[in-house]
Amino acid sequence: MQIFFANIFVDANNILLSIEESKHCIRVLRHKNGDTINLIDGKGNFYEAEITDANPQKCSAKIINKKQIAAPKPYYLHIAISPTKNADRIEWMLEKCTELGVDEFSFIICKRTEKTGVKTERLKKIAESAVKQSIQAMLPIINEVQTFKDFMAKHKNTSSKYIAHCIEEDKTDLKNSVQNVKSLVFIGPEGDFTEEEVKLAIENKFQPLSLGSSRLRTETAGLYAAAAYKSHYSK
Repeated sequence: MQIFFANIFVDANNILLSIEESKHCIRVLRHKNGDTINLIDGKGNFYEAEITDANPQKCSAKIINKKQIAAPKPYYLHIAISPTKNADRIEWMLEKCTELGVDEFSFIICKRTEKTGVKTERLKKIAESAVKQSIQAMLPIINEVQTFKDFMAKHKNTSSKYIAHCIEEDKTDLKNSVQNVKSLVFIGPEGDFTEEEVKLAIENKFQPLSLGSSRLRTETAGLYAAAAYKSHYSK
């Protein structure tokens, strides 16, 4: 099923597609006036709509049916992660984690972070494509880049929060963290968190988290956590 993303509502019954979606719908797929297309709004809703103006720059359509075919997920997962030096790797992770249903992403600059920025708008486009590909209706929240210190302050009162690191000490196993229906999992940079960062996180009530005996790449760790939550709540 071909799905388009609709975030421009003229009114309750009429929508406009973005330039990118209009081009794909009209020029690539060759839809025309009167054709029925499927839409999502990123807020949990699916729509059927009839094209009223097959303009490849601003295609418009009239909503003929609105439905929510999937119940809300039974859990909420927020992955906070340090950007990787190679942007392709973090983009790959975000795409796959979105397909697996991650609800929120934060990108944190740590002491050993080699790349201190991400292209947020590009990541949002990748998330849109991933949501359409996996036939979901909810877009994840993608937060702007934050410093480690600011992130700690922002989540001072957040419950069920974990920091996955490689320093030897007692840690909560991932299979225990998935029991929480709302969780924040913090994953460090290539080279891991510093001891000072881990100490500060624990002082801010983050629980040390184990992702198994293997040492994982940053982006693999994010995907591993997403898959564990997805698997647990799909039973």
